[in-house]
Amino acid sequence: MERLGRDFFRRHTVEVAQSLIGCILARRFEDGIAAAVITETEAYRGADDPASHAHRGVTPRNRIMFGEAGMLYVYFSYGMHHCMNVVTEEDGQPGAVLLRAAMPVQGLEHFRANRPKAPEKQWMNGPGKLTAAFGVDLSFNGLDLANGGQEDLMILSGAPLPWTASPRIGISKGVELPWRFLAAPGAAAGIAGSLSFQ
Repeated sequence: MERLGRDFFRRHTVEVAQSLIGCILARRFEDGIAAAVITETEAYRGADDPASHAHRGVTPRNRIMFGEAGMLYVYFSYGMHHCMNVVTEEDGQPGAVLLRAAMPVQGLEHFRANRPKAPEKQWMNGPGKLTAAFGVDLSFNGLDLANGGQEDLMILSGAPLPWTASPRIGISKGVELPWRFLAAPGAAAGIAGSLSFQ
């Protein structure tokens, strides 16, 4: 199992969003690694996507979406929670994949500490919950996920999972695009028991 490199992310955003289903989101803490299987993503592009932060061009907030693939784009949503996205496409072509949900597989004590009032099934079944479970905030914005020298947060190759597509949710524009991808029910559970990270 290897860290996903720059070339993985330097592709069409929709293709990356599909390929991330079954990959592993992991964070290294002082006492070990916490990890989860990515089970839900959404693709956001640029001028051709009215729901995207990058639809109207570059701003101080979305500038990272126009930069190098494999960077982490974190923003604060509705004054309530953080969301994390992975930048895609070639330099200058905006795109990012929102990580919407995952299934915890290792380091459960860290997720429990970060989501103490939530039952395990609800630790990371939404983009704000996922980010909270991993302890990710605005200080992670701009982190290079494809750089092997930065090991606090990473995405690793996993096992490809069957997925289904649907329209994105929580948006008012571009709702007709089927750019939300979800692991087939029960698919992630089949691989979780065989995963272990050092």
